[in-house]
Amino acid sequence: MAATHIVAIPSWYAGGRGSGGGYFRDQALAFQSAGFRVALLVPEIYTARDLRAGRAPGDAAARRVVVEDDGVPVYLRSRRVRLPRLPYRNALSWSLCGLGLFREYVARNGVPDLVHAHSCLNAGVLAALIKARYGVPFVLTEHSTGFAQQRLRWWERDLVRRVTRRAWARIAVSPHLARLLEAQFPSNAWDYVPNILGHEFLPPAPAARRGGAHGPFVFFGAARMAPVKNHALLIAAFADAFAGDADVRLHLAGDGPLRPELERLCAARGVAPQVEFLGALPAAALRAAMEAADAFVLTSDFETFGVVVIEAMSAGLPVVCTASGGPDHLIEPTNGMLVPVGDGAALRQALAEMRDASRRYDRAQISTETIRRFGPAAFVQDFLRAAGAAIGAALP
Repeated sequence: MAATHIVAIPSWYAGGRGSGGGYFRDQALAFQSAGFRVALLVPEIYTARDLRAGRAPGDAAARRVVVEDDGVPVYLRSRRVRLPRLPYRNALSWSLCGLGLFREYVARNGVPDLVHAHSCLNAGVLAALIKARYGVPFVLTEHSTGFAQQRLRWWERDLVRRVTRRAWARIAVSPHLARLLEAQFPSNAWDYVPNILGHEFLPPAPAARRGGAHGPFVFFGAARMAPVKNHALLIAAFADAFAGDADVRLHLAGDGPLRPELERLCAARGVAPQVEFLGALPAAALRAAMEAADAFVLTSDFETFGVVVIEAMSAGLPVVCTASGGPDHLIEPTNGMLVPVGDGAALRQALAEMRDASRRYDRAQISTETIRRFGPAAFVQDFLRAAGAAIGAALP
């Protein structure tokens, strides 16, 4: 029997870690290793403003299909948005671009058995159109924080209702998100399949700890420097706990619009010599930076899962994390501490306790258990449990 043929459609792609695909690529590689035939389809839309700013390929190249190899085949196509800003506009333009891309893919590779859409908006909209035109069933995995932040417009909620009704299976990347989606769209049940560890985070971590007698104790954080990640809370709590203590450091990986403001905050709170801004790190460098640290910290207001949390734990780090939704089910007494969102006093206390207690955590055990739970083999098994009926129905 021929291998099951899956086309995955991410709602975003270029912002991912690695060469651009992030965990979408990692999932596709896991399917491929398990014997599936897999490809990624990546539509993209742009406006006249993007064109003037040099952020678009130009009208002449807009409809051309480009095929890249990111470990798996990646089909890309762009489309210019010419309509004014109206409800449904971006979803319609993105899906029309995707339909053209899918048509070209089918001409070259045949009709797939299954479409795996990542997020309703807008991959789920495209998957529903593909199902209507080609009869291909689709599984929907939701990642978006928009549901927790209550920022979906009326027409976006309308699209979500339409898409989720048509999906063969609905998957959320955390139990918290699954419950949230069931509450907001009560006619649909949602399963849970966690995100996957990329291959750079699969080697077991060394058991040694480097803090204390081996040098300064290093807290490590990695997140986009945007308001939802609440770096200001972290810097303030770190300053309250450790300002002036040269034996405790904070290393921050990531970049974003708030970085200059955060650097000024470090200076104002007297911890600039103790805080190092590392910028955006590729996966291999991020893993190395984690292994060189003593504990990981994430202070987001909202997370649907928190891939960086399992990446840190795969490197053996105990974690201090806000109970921001997605990561809540990842943290237990053997691997870290949860604190309430936005609670600076609780965060300061947790950082101080972690500084004193980190040696009691078994880094090798944290790493081994994390890889077991979130490695490629576990992901494929979890996905087949949730979506196996769809795959079975798609086969001849």
